[in-house]
Amino acid sequence: MIDAIVDTSVLVDLLRGFEPAKDWFKSRGRQRIAITPVVWMETVQGAANKSRRAQAIRFLRRFPIEHPTEDDNRWAMRQLARFHLSHGIALHDAMIASVAARLVVPLFTTNLKHFEPLPGLDATRPY
Repeated sequence: MIDAIVDTSVLVDLLRGFEPAKDWFKSRGRQRIAITPVVWMETVQGAANKSRRAQAIRFLRRFPIEHPTEDDNRWAMRQLARFHLSHGIALHDAMIASVAARLVVPLFTTNLKHFEPLPGLDATRPY
């Protein structure tokens, strides 16, 4: 059972050793915090060189990956069509959010504006 989904913004803070992120993560205890394939890919893509990419991939291994379902894809498509022009919702954010919405678990992010208008989503700033 997954207790929460983490957005790329939180993972980047953890990778950079940002103390509030590290403290928050430690406070989660034994909760099962997962990522989506989009979060995995965004984190790897953000690496500046081969060494950082290898570091990111090693770091990502500690998180289970929760894959979107066909229904998640449909939900993300509806939200993108509804909120892209009015709120700037991006494809990758809709895909990440779709998994958290289906699981009815919090999506921890430092970019609340990317997720606020999405229905049925508990987007939470962790620190």
